[in-house]
Amino acid sequence: MIRHHVLIVLNNDAKAVADQIVAELAAYAPTCAHIRSYQVGRDAGITEGAADVAVVAEFDDVAGYRAYATDQDHVDIINRLIAPNAAQLLRCQTQI
Repeated sequence: MIRHHVLIVLNNDAKAVADQIVAELAAYAPTCAHIRSYQVGRDAGITEGAADVAVVAEFDDVAGYRAYATDQDHVDIINRLIAPNAAQLLRCQTQI
């Protein structure tokens, strides 16, 4: 199984799009047959300097992750909401 982790730090003037990013990713996840588990949410504000949005997704295998990563609806959310507003975007895939 592959676990995909994403941390998104938004530009200071883009913090307002965090809710939209979370909503659109949450709505997208059930449409992708390759996703086994998906959590997305805003930072709870407990630790100063934390990322604004986090995603943890699980896939059966690398092929499933790659299908998700290149899915046009997913790429659209990245290109439209995340990439133009992110000061930093960290990704990591772990095998579990």
